[in-house]
Parts: sequence; structure tokens; C-alpha cells
Amino acid sequence: MKERGHPITQLLLLLILASLVWPKTLPAQPLSFEVFSLENGLKVYYQFQPGANLTTVVFHFQGGQALETPGQAGLAYLATRLMAEVTDEDRLSELLASGVNLSAGSRADFSVIQFEGLTRHLDRTLAIVAAGLKNPLFSGPRIDRVRSTLRLEAGREACRLVDSALICLRRLIFPGSPYGQSLYGREADLRSIPRKDISQFYDSIMNSGALSLLVITDLEKKSLQEILARHLSWVKGKTPVPGKRFQAADLPPEKAAAGGCDHYQGPGGAAVALGYLFPGELAETYPAAYLLEKIIGEGPGSLIWNLRQESGLAYNLNSRLEILGGRIILVCYLETEKELAASSLTFLKKTFSSLGQQGLDPEALARGKVMARNSFRRESFSRDSRLGFLSLVLASGLPLDFFNNFLGLLDKKSPDQLNELIRATFSSDRAYEVVIVRE
Repeated sequence: MKERGHPITQLLLLLILASLVWPKTLPAQPLSFEVFSLENGLKVYYQFQPGANLTTVVFHFQGGQALETPGQAGLAYLATRLMAEVTDEDRLSELLASGVNLSAGSRADFSVIQFEGLTRHLDRTLAIVAAGLKNPLFSGPRIDRVRSTLRLEAGREACRLVDSALICLRRLIFPGSPYGQSLYGREADLRSIPRKDISQFYDSIMNSGALSLLVITDLEKKSLQEILARHLSWVKGKTPVPGKRFQAADLPPEKAAAGGCDHYQGPGGAAVALGYLFPGELAETYPAAYLLEKIIGEGPGSLIWNLRQESGLAYNLNSRLEILGGRIILVCYLETEKELAASSLTFLKKTFSSLGQQGLDPEALARGKVMARNSFRRESFSRDSRLGFLSLVLASGLPLDFFNNFLGLLDKKSPDQLNELIRATFSSDRAYEVVIVRE
């Protein structure tokens, strides 16, 4: 996950923090978590990183955008932002003085509230944040202020070609689901969401069945347990989150072309988005899909690179994996000149069709494994990346062992397994297409 939610308060520049906190020699970044539970059933995913003097805590709520019903687009983001508000000015000033970063936001299948600060301030910081979570203030003026912020973010998003194309692509793949709307909501929905819907959303996720904690710290586990128990014993016992899985379209519909993606409201330009659903069980397929995504779109030498570097058909080109409702999607997207949109789409589809027919030779797959391992280790150096991936794993219903053993799962994929997945995924009749052309 590349973004951890909309920042509420940016309190310290990381470079300044680094100069004050980090030791001269850092140990290798840890790649595994352990899990324990508090007496009320609240699960805590704990990673010990000695010597950092820094603690990061994520409140991870299952559900996210998927819990929204028709007419509630933006509810998850709105409610989560309000839950993270520090309403007492003295307490807010205290957080500012302690150099705490606080952020909140929602994703397709989960929401997060995260704070990070010096470990010596953890007890007091958690007391302030937990007090706000226990008794959030859903007042009219606060709701209106956050609504205004979300309208602004939604407007910015609607002026970005790629973001708009990806929303329309999700709409094609999961017709009628909340995934086809902006995380920030729609104007009409934001205006009409009542306070009771916000309160009901809060009640549905503020319990140990929907909430878990993700913590990276230099505190020993026993000390951390004592602090968490002191401030979070009020969290209600386990209440299962209502399971929501939305049916993907069986066959890709006609592409949304030349104005067919009504989400985009920006200036002239063109964007193309192509999506493929991977078949199979999530736990079995995701490591192979991760590996293939690196081969297909990880910079120079990848399969789609010559679309920009050699043929010059695109000036912004990338690919990524998404997990929505337990389904894995490979998304390839690009920005290009208006007159090149059709050619870019044709080139992309031919590239994937050829891949589906021919597969990859063992040497290319071996190189891909090295690339995937190095990429995962590089990304894992960042705390936010580790926490983002763990959030995705938990939201997808996968066990902690899946995260802890991910590198081993990559290594276990044989060339035959990978080519079988390639043939089952990449064919012209399985492509979901979105083309935006704005004159």
C-alpha cells in the first residue's frame, strides 16, 4: 500500500526526526510479526525493532469501503477521519509538542488510524488517541469540516487521469459495488450522510472482532502489553464484521471508451487502464501474482517497458496488484497523447495476449524471482510498507504466517505453476478495459 491515509497533522520532518532518534548503525529490518491478545480479545500484531526509540501504532479496522451501502459513498473515510480527531485543544497541543504524527483513512476492505512518535511518549499518546476513539465527537460542525476536506480530495482525484481510469476499471469489474466509487465519496452522498449512519459505522467496527493493532516498537512485549491493556480495556468484545464479498463480472463488458468514464473531470488528455482477474484461491495465487507483476511492470527490462522507452506510446506507464473482496487484479495503466490512446491499448493487449499464449521461459522466471525478492526486501525497509502489506494480508483474511513466510512462498512457485497461471489469466477475452480521451 503506497499511501497510509490522509494526514491530519504533519508534525516532524522525517529527516529531523532521524537525526534525533536513529542510531548510527541500524540492524537489518525485521520481516516478521508475532501476535498476542489482550483480555478483551483485541489482537495485537507486534514487531520488535530494538534501538529505534520510535513506536508506530496502527488501529486496523476490517471492512472499509466494502461496508458502505448505496447512497453512502465516502462513509468509511468520513467516519474514520472523525474517529481520529483530537477534540481537546490542550491534548492536541500536547501531541504537537511531543512530535507525534497522526493520520487516518480508509481503503477498499479496511480502514486505519495510525500514529508514530518517540517511544518515551507512547503511554501518554495512546491515552489521548484512545480517549478520542472511546468517545468520538460526531458533531455537526466537525462532520461538515471533514466533508469539505473529502469534497476537495474527491475533486482533485477527478482531475487525475489515472486515478479516474482506475475507479472506472473497478466499476467494470465489480458492477454495483462500493469499489466503483471514490474512497472520498460523491458530492450527493457526502451531503446526505446523516450522523446516525456515522455512529452506526463506528459501532460496527469498534470491537475486537473488527479492530486489531499493528505495532512496531523498541519496547519489550511485556511493557507494551501493560500500556495497551491500561488504555484499551474498554474496547468491546468480539463481534464479527458482516462478511461482504461482491461478485466480479463473469465476462469483461465492452470497454469504457472516449468519455465513457464519467468520473474524470480534468483537462484534455488520455489514459488507458487494463485489468486482469487472477483465478484461484487467494493464498495460493497471490505470491505467484506478485512475482508476475514484477516481471510485467517493474521498471526497465519489464514486459511493458518498451511501450514507453522504445515505441514512445506512453509517457506515464506502470502496473500494480490490487486485492478487492478477496480477488486479485493485475492493473496496467498509462497516460498518453489523445491520438495515441487506441494504439497504446492495442499494443498492451497484444503484449498480454502473447504472454498468455507463449508463457515465460525458466530463465526469465528465475530472474523474476530474484527481482521479486529484492523488491520485497527493499519495500520492507520502510515501516509504512511493512504495515501496509500486513494490513492488506489481514483485510484479505489471510493468516499471519502468510506475511511472515512470504519470501518462502515466492521461492516455492515453480515455472510450470507460473506458466499455468499465465495461460489461465492473460487472454484477450479476459481483459477489462477503460479508455479516457478528453479533448
